[in-house]
Amino acid sequence: MKIIDLLTQDRPTLSFEVFPPKTSDTYDSVAKATQEIAALRPDFMSVTYGAGGGTSDYTVNIAAGISQTYGVDVLAHLTCVSSTREHVAKVLDQLKEKGIQNVLALRGDIPEGGAPAHDYQYAAQLVKDIQAHGDFCIGGACYPEGHPESPTKNADIDHLKAKVEAGCQFLTTQMFFDNNIL
Repeated sequence: MKIIDLLTQDRPTLSFEVFPPKTSDTYDSVAKATQEIAALRPDFMSVTYGAGGGTSDYTVNIAAGISQTYGVDVLAHLTCVSSTREHVAKVLDQLKEKGIQNVLALRGDIPEGGAPAHDYQYAAQLVKDIQAHGDFCIGGACYPEGHPESPTKNADIDHLKAKVEAGCQFLTTQMFFDNNIL
């Protein structure tokens, strides 16, 4: 099921996030954790794209395993800051081949000591490419307190608007820190 269809139902939704392993020798522990989480019957499980030092190489396989083995809908993260358009197209082909229809399009963190790839500067560019690549439900990130790299909140809202105009169907945020801002 597409995440947008879950979110438009008149009931709360519950999701959990899974982080790929940092090394191949810890893959089994992640597989065990996904089994335990899936047993809780969440509406969907989100699989990150190598956050916290993990590797994006496992995202598609973990997401496919959750979906095929446990019947839980998945949201696969995809970052673009250090990716080429060719790499993104390859990952989207893999997701499509595995029947994964939900993608969280993220710019991602600029690698420490590195520079972004030349193909993507903003998540809106990734959203546009995902939209053109097939029938994916596309999510994006938003920042209630403003993106930490944004010079102003208006500039942040302009970037958010660009994501939605490019095809982003829902937005998600990490925990906000000052609920008086909302």
